[in-house]
Amino acid sequence: MTDIDALIDRLAEDGVIPPQGAARRFALPLLAAMILCVLGVALVLDGAFASVGANGIGPITVKWGFSIAVLLLSVGALIVLGKPGRSARWAIGALAVPFIPVVALLGLELAMIGPVIEAPTWRRCLTAMLVMSPLGFAGAVLAVRALAPTDLRRAGLVAGLFGGAVAMTAYAPFCPELGMLFMATLYCLPMLAMAAIGWLTGPKLLRW
Repeated sequence: MTDIDALIDRLAEDGVIPPQGAARRFALPLLAAMILCVLGVALVLDGAFASVGANGIGPITVKWGFSIAVLLLSVGALIVLGKPGRSARWAIGALAVPFIPVVALLGLELAMIGPVIEAPTWRRCLTAMLVMSPLGFAGAVLAVRALAPTDLRRAGLVAGLFGGAVAMTAYAPFCPELGMLFMATLYCLPMLAMAAIGWLTGPKLLRW
């Protein structure tokens, strides 16, 4: 057993006292990633909340309800994963909860009207997700490195979900599209792809 393995075992058994300033070093990259994404999309795009006048508050409520839920649950899971000795099972499981109504509503939509997507702005949406998700992921990686994660794959996965959630939260006010199939395809799939990237790269990016 190497010295680092022994240290991880001891931390897992006894818990760990975060170093001074760890909370600040954890929070700042997350906030910076969110601010960069919000400011970036606001500077590049026009017409924030224009769809509310045409379609009502329902669509943005659904989009933000989902993305903000994933964002907050991801932050909570990262905190738990960053503290050796604490079980992260409930925190990881909770991340699936926001996806349940999405799947249910998607099934209802497919049963009623079939697989129909009318989305002239899909390229803009996908571009926004592909550009901003890595920014959010990078912020989450820097944040987690301020803690002491031992399950690096799970921490990477959650960091990826956070990145996707930040991107969706920032772009949603500029998105005029409707429908759960659009949301599942252009928001959820990129988010899950970012989580998969985090799962694969977590052991390299988060090792300490």
